[in-house]
Amino acid sequence: MDVKKLIIAVVAVATLLTANAGLVAPAHADDGAAVAAGAAGLIGGLILGGALAESARPEPLDEEVVVRRRPRPARVYQEEDDIRPQRCWREEWRDRWGDLHFRRVCR
Repeated sequence: MDVKKLIIAVVAVATLLTANAGLVAPAHADDGAAVAAGAAGLIGGLILGGALAESARPEPLDEEVVVRRRPRPARVYQEEDDIRPQRCWREEWRDRWGDLHFRRVCR
């Protein structure tokens, strides 16, 4: 139990010190230091982001990858003499609950 109390006390002291550090020197908008700090943060973020993006890139494979595709099937066209006009009609039917349904049938 003594270790937990010590850790809580250290965290509390660290929190109070960081809170007081912000009150010591207030920032002014007319300072050139604020602009410089913003620019440094932006440049640092770009450098860090570029380094992280570069590390996430996968390494190229040494092996060759061969993708074989099947040839497309040949197209088959019917002559006009072989095409019969379809006969279409509308069918009505009822399901077991008595609801009326319609469908179009072509043959």
